[in-house]
Amino acid sequence: MNGGGCQVRDKGRISGILLVIIIAMISSGCWDQRELQDRNFVLAVAIDAAEAGEQPGQSPAAKANETFAQPHGEKRYRLSQQVLRLGPARGGGEGQQDSGGGQAGGRTYVLSNTGQSLFEIIRDTLGQSSKPLYFEHIQTIVISEAAVQQAGLKPIVDFFLRDAEMRWRIKVFITPGEARKILEYVPPNKDAGGIYLANILRNHVKNIHVAGTRTDLGNISVMLGNKQDLIIPRLDMADNIVKSSGVALFNKDKFVGYADAQAVAGIKMIRSTEKSAIITVPGDKADEVVAFELFMHDTKLAAHVDGDQIYFTLDISMTGNLGEYQAPGQIKGAADPDFIRRIEVKTAAEVKRIVLYGKDTCQAAGCDVLNFSAKLKAHHPQTWAKVKDRWDELFPYIPLVVSVNVVIAQIGEHR
Repeated sequence: MNGGGCQVRDKGRISGILLVIIIAMISSGCWDQRELQDRNFVLAVAIDAAEAGEQPGQSPAAKANETFAQPHGEKRYRLSQQVLRLGPARGGGEGQQDSGGGQAGGRTYVLSNTGQSLFEIIRDTLGQSSKPLYFEHIQTIVISEAAVQQAGLKPIVDFFLRDAEMRWRIKVFITPGEARKILEYVPPNKDAGGIYLANILRNHVKNIHVAGTRTDLGNISVMLGNKQDLIIPRLDMADNIVKSSGVALFNKDKFVGYADAQAVAGIKMIRSTEKSAIITVPGDKADEVVAFELFMHDTKLAAHVDGDQIYFTLDISMTGNLGEYQAPGQIKGAADPDFIRRIEVKTAAEVKRIVLYGKDTCQAAGCDVLNFSAKLKAHHPQTWAKVKDRWDELFPYIPLVVSVNVVIAQIGEHR
């Protein structure tokens, strides 16, 4: 009896030990680990038209290596991927290309490929990469105007909206030039380019000329799904200087043109998305300049229906400071209450001019990004039901009545 009991206890111990080992193996969380150095992190993607992306002086053999045998369809896009170079930035002067298609001294390099399906292009690019391409840290997508004019916006972003590695806060730009060139840009602070470009849009809270609200990939997805017009920030590069200013206008997913920096300011004021702004007006004399810094505003856009007439009103109340006063050859200050009142009136008139300029730009392009249709649908659903099928025809002629009040709270002068 004693020997049998010992055998039973031994079997119980062995079973317990095996159970502990199995639990440890399946609950450790490291069974699928992959080290950072075993991945290639893609930080930005550029999409050009296939024929626009050919590199100057590129040999036929090199060109053949940046494409693949396609069973059907035509070569439509050239997709370039900016990959993070792990480890210290490489030496060398700016503007010098390295063998990896990037720029010496930069922290990234660029891989390109040509085809029709963006998904297929990315998978075929693995033939140029020693490690899997990993997209969960992608920051920026740059699309060329030529690419988006080929088939519209939706076919291009479709892959990025479906893929599980993509994030909805990815920043999206439209560029009138070649998108790949922007991926090769080396920022002055040597940051990785994709991160640097994404951070430009985060400055929209301080720069009224930059559109950064409701322009991320997730917002684009929602607007395309709801068949709404939308804007995407414009990005330009010239002589190794990149700048985001203005927006590309889309009627649904169709590119219809650009709006400049002043129009962006007007659009943001109508949509009430501006956080801050610098508005300059002349002083009492032609050579005087006064800068008003916006701190706070209360904006209300309302839809009105009077019989068959549809119109909108925009009431804006702004509060801010006198941020700068240039009066050449004078030593007078800006403390005169009458002078301050005159500047408030001039600033209000300038805000009204900017608002109407933004409205006229959108109406001329037939692009309702001013929330007009959304306001009419929400507050006058019966009227919207009557006009929704003709909205694209009606929108360019919808009046907007603007009322602006400006208060300067502080003048910032020292005595």
